[in-house]
Amino acid sequence: MESNEFYTALSKLPSSYSFDVDGRTITGEVTRGAARGSTINPVTAVAYRHTGEVYGTNKRETLKAGKALGLTREFTSHVYNATAGVSNRGNTQVVRGKIRSALGV
Repeated sequence: MESNEFYTALSKLPSSYSFDVDGRTITGEVTRGAARGSTINPVTAVAYRHTGEVYGTNKRETLKAGKALGLTREFTSHVYNATAGVSNRGNTQVVRGKIRSALGV
């Protein structure tokens, strides 16, 4: 999966994924299904949708989910940094904007 495919898949997530922006962090929750109540980030949400496996929201689990999707390690790190609010400069700010646009939050 390439980055543009990731953003497309993110924008097509069903309403059973609820995302919220709190300051600079973007977090979500599964509201229906077997994984109801699980905390997710954009990478783990797309991975759960495509593979059916629930991943954690720490960096190691996010990288594992990105690998399962076929995303590069570098891109997955950029997305994780953008959703965790690590920085508000450069590429992190651009990626955060693309994620917010795809999610509509």
